[in-house]
Amino acid sequence: MTRTVDLVISGGGPAASGIAVDALRRGRRVLIVLRSSDARRARQLRRWIQRTAGQDSGRLRVMTGAEVVCVDGVDAVEAIVVRQTGTGLLTAVNASAFVSCDDSS
Repeated sequence: MTRTVDLVISGGGPAASGIAVDALRRGRRVLIVLRSSDARRARQLRRWIQRTAGQDSGRLRVMTGAEVVCVDGVDAVEAIVVRQTGTGLLTAVNASAFVSCDDSS
């Protein structure tokens, strides 16, 4: 599976939320990758970010139970590989930016 977004954020703490809100306000498509498999926490995070950014859900995705394993590109970020921790399934994401805000997510 391949997805295309403008920004991938690894982590779900306050810094990641703030970056996501700013990107959404600028019209960017955002993917947040969380290590936690807690669907309830992911829903709360998604709702808070959408409410704060004043945006609909079409440009924000939250992937749970996953980790970023590779960021690659020539002269800039072009592709990010995310692994589902439970299954090992790899997902390729076309992206032009990556931010790591790993904390307790």
